[in-house]
Amino acid sequence: MAKSESLTTSIVLSMDNGSSHIKGIYDDLSHTFIFPNVVSQPTGERILLIEQGDPLDFLDVQITSPAIEGDKYRHVYVGNLAIGDEGVVHEIVGDKAAQKKAQRPETMITLLTGAAYAVACKHEEAIRSGAKRIKAAVQLGTGLPISEISKFRAEFAHRIASGIHSVTFVTTPVFKGVTVELEFALPIDICIDDVSGVYDMEATLKTPLSSKGFGIADVGGVDMDIAFFRPGLELDQRHSTGAKIHLNDALEHIRSEVNAQGEELIASTAELTIMLVNKEYEIYAEGKVVFDMTNLVNRHMRLLAEKVLKYARGAWKHVATRANFGLSAAARSFCSRGSRS
Repeated sequence: MAKSESLTTSIVLSMDNGSSHIKGIYDDLSHTFIFPNVVSQPTGERILLIEQGDPLDFLDVQITSPAIEGDKYRHVYVGNLAIGDEGVVHEIVGDKAAQKKAQRPETMITLLTGAAYAVACKHEEAIRSGAKRIKAAVQLGTGLPISEISKFRAEFAHRIASGIHSVTFVTTPVFKGVTVELEFALPIDICIDDVSGVYDMEATLKTPLSSKGFGIADVGGVDMDIAFFRPGLELDQRHSTGAKIHLNDALEHIRSEVNAQGEELIASTAELTIMLVNKEYEIYAEGKVVFDMTNLVNRHMRLLAEKVLKYARGAWKHVATRANFGLSAAARSFCSRGSRS
């Protein structure tokens, strides 16, 4: 295959742009990926010592998109490569957490990078044979928090579906020098973040959800969305609700308290998140444990858990008493216990 040869392809892609991680699945259930929701603007050029490794760990990209104004985010590191970078690092914490997901430029950057990565993975064999440009028609499924759907759905959809978005992998192993041109279609518009998962559970696991009224809480870094469904998997748009819980702020407080020990033991909230997911509570320096954050994590997470439980029980009680949800005896019992707690 000549190196100048380009490919034309199509892909079906679903992406959850979460506060801590980007999760994606393309074409079928066997093709999934996940990377931290961190973006950095690098200073200088990256020195590539070896051209090996997992491309997902080295997402070094140049982006040209009608959805991203100016040159500020033209060249960025994304995901694991951005964590601990010496350039300008953007995490979804603090002031960033208060911004609307639909309007943050980082949302588009990670969405475009994830889509380009999925396309490149799909055609890795052709890339290894010399393909350098791929034009992809992308059938995309993605979502926004409940609090943003009514006001920002049209704006977000317009940014995604207007024009051609170009992503070039700069030093990324395997995909180095490859440009992916993305043209998106949104066959089901913009969903509520946690709704797609409900339909997927019903379709793939054959769970007995369709005959029941139920609620599902999606705990994110900033918001907790609580979506309610009537029998028949009908989304109750009137009673579905959201609340601010600020999980990311709790993580930032933990990081600050750890670093108050005298040195920067944890460089970023993304690094802390990875440690917590892996249940790595002991922090080492020079081969010795210098801090055990178990009690610190338990204290902050307990307060957050109490807040989540309070919101979830309150929302469930409200919808169960005001809407004809056809609740099962077990659901009515749970609601009753929650109202007495």
